[in-house]
Amino acid sequence: MALGLILLSSCVLLRAQDSTDDQPLTPYGAALLDYKTGKFNEARTAIDAAEKAKPGDVPTEILKAKILTEQHDFADGEKVLRSVLTPAGPPEVELALGDLLLRKRSFDRAAKYYALVLQAKPNDPDIILKLVYAKIGVSDLVGAGQYASQLTPLNPKDPYDPHASYYFAKAALAQATGNSQAADDNIQAARTNYGITVTNRYLKTYLQFFTPSDKGTNSDVTPPPLVRPVPTGKNP
Repeated sequence: MALGLILLSSCVLLRAQDSTDDQPLTPYGAALLDYKTGKFNEARTAIDAAEKAKPGDVPTEILKAKILTEQHDFADGEKVLRSVLTPAGPPEVELALGDLLLRKRSFDRAAKYYALVLQAKPNDPDIILKLVYAKIGVSDLVGAGQYASQLTPLNPKDPYDPHASYYFAKAALAQATGNSQAADDNIQAARTNYGITVTNRYLKTYLQFFTPSDKGTNSDVTPPPLVRPVPTGKNP
C-alpha cells in the first residue's frame, strides 16, 4: 500500500429510521447520520434544530463543532466548544478542541488540550498518537518520540484491540525525518495487523496532517510534506 494512493473508504450505512418502531430520527440523530455520510450542509441544518431543542447539551455542541470543522469554520467551532468548556473539562470537550486545533494546524494549542485529556485518560493510545502529531507540528521531534515510546504494538493475546496508534506514531516520526519507506512500512504493518477499516480510520488523520488541504487556516508550523514512495509495481 503506497502512501498517497486513494484512501479506501469504509462507509457505514446508517438507517434513516429505526428498524423496530419505524420512528424518524431526532434532529441530533439526523445530524449525526449526515455527518457520518459526509453531508455537512444537511448536518448543519439538523444540528441547529437539535441545538434549539436542547440548548447547552454537550454532545450536541461537540457534534456541531465537528460539523463546523469539516466546513473549515474553525472560529465558530471553537466558540461552540468554549461555550460548554469548564475548568473541569469535560474531557470530551477538551478532546474536541484538540481535534479542531490540530485540523486548524494550531499545533501548540492542540497539544495543550490533548495533554489535559491524557490526564483524565492516562495511557489512552489515541490521545498519545495525537500528541505525537502535535509535537511534530511544532518541530519537537524529541517530545514526539517520548510520547511515541509509550505506545506498544499489537498484543497477540488481544487481537481485537482496535488501536493502531503505535504503527502510525512510528510512521509519523519516520515521515517527519524524511524516511518515507519506513513510514510506508509501518502503515502496511498496521493494515496487516488491524485490517483496512481500522487502518483507514487512522490514515485519514495521518494524511490530513501531512497533506493539508484546508485553506485560510492559521498554522503555527507547517509539518514536513508527505513524500510519496516510488511505486514498486507490487500489489498492496
